[in-house]
Amino acid sequence: MPYPVTGLNPERNNVMFIATIKEQLESAMQWAASGSKLTYAALVTGLVVGLVLFKVFFKSVAGFFHNIGFSVGASDNPAIAAQPGLSTSSRMKLFFLLVIPPACAYATYFLLPKWFPTVFQ
Repeated sequence: MPYPVTGLNPERNNVMFIATIKEQLESAMQWAASGSKLTYAALVTGLVVGLVLFKVFFKSVAGFFHNIGFSVGASDNPAIAAQPGLSTSSRMKLFFLLVIPPACAYATYFLLPKWFPTVFQ
């Protein structure tokens, strides 16, 4: 018997999985198509600010995980914990990366109609 006995047909599970994925993609496409220029501008602004901050703070994905390690585990090692501000700066970088991009997107969403009323009504 090639499949373990689970009570369900694995081929049927695969078809259901693909149908669920298609349904989710259709829902995402419907949401994307219903957006306005203002919504897209706010999302792009938040993404660009987030990517710039990520590149400035961490340089790469490895630097991001290294930073998380410093912010969480710096107090266990006395040699690392003795360096002033190491874990604090790591935590501040993570905090800024989580707060500044959504704040910029929020500000974009509410300030662009005031600054450019003819473009974003």
